[in-house]
Amino acid sequence: MSLSGLLPKVLFALVFGYIAVATGAWALQDKLIYYPDPTPAGDPKDDRMQAVSFTAADGNDIAAWYGAAQQGCPTFIFFHGNASHIAKDIWRYDRVLTTGAGVLAVAWPGYAGSTGKPGEAPFYSAADASAVWLKAEGVAPGDTIIHGNSIGTGPATRLASTGDFGALILEAPYFSMLDLVGKKAPMLPIGVILKSTFRSDQWIQDVHSPVLMVHGTGDSVIPQKQSRRLFELANDPKIYASFEQSEHSTLVRDGLYEKAVWTFLDEYWAQPRGSSCFSASSTQSETTP
Repeated sequence: MSLSGLLPKVLFALVFGYIAVATGAWALQDKLIYYPDPTPAGDPKDDRMQAVSFTAADGNDIAAWYGAAQQGCPTFIFFHGNASHIAKDIWRYDRVLTTGAGVLAVAWPGYAGSTGKPGEAPFYSAADASAVWLKAEGVAPGDTIIHGNSIGTGPATRLASTGDFGALILEAPYFSMLDLVGKKAPMLPIGVILKSTFRSDQWIQDVHSPVLMVHGTGDSVIPQKQSRRLFELANDPKIYASFEQSEHSTLVRDGLYEKAVWTFLDEYWAQPRGSSCFSASSTQSETTP
């Protein structure tokens, strides 16, 4: 066969192969992005918390664990990462509850007993419902600290952009899922096939609460460059805490709360309200890396 006759067949094979890969990526993307553990969380093994549930606007029943705040302290809404489960973060809730602050730990749709399937729209609906539920419990938006981890930083940022909340804490955040996946798979038409784009870069510009971003230099899942760029778009007041050598899942172990969160909240939430909720913890904290 001549070269001129072979070339069209090679080009066809390349084009067909590219389309097949792109189609496969489109079909399997939810399995590549989300790692839901549907095992019901049950009751928390901490008598300061209880299992609760509420219904989101899309009809999903959302499972959560709730521990009420002491008087004069705020309540955290915590949104976990894509491979996590609310029962795995009990050590995190203990750190918060010990200060007197409260926690509402939300299970994403498809996780820990929440109904539905993971996805950008279901996550947003669950996040909105958690804020509505907490307000119905008597916690004002200004006394609500929104804290997102990893994939949870997108819904956290969007929720924070919708009201006057006490603060926004982003732990290992991405610039946007669209940008992150695009850089990991530059040969694919991500802008066309990606269903969950999580545009934190758009939402962050409408957040007017104090913002804390915390990221480790050793994070290989979401490179620190992602949050550095997002931080540039955030409004003041804002703080960026870089943890040297910390990896994607080691920030709490490496002092997330003791070295960054308590001092941030003491300055930007507690002191303006005359609260001493975080002052003792902040005094004992080391300087943020």
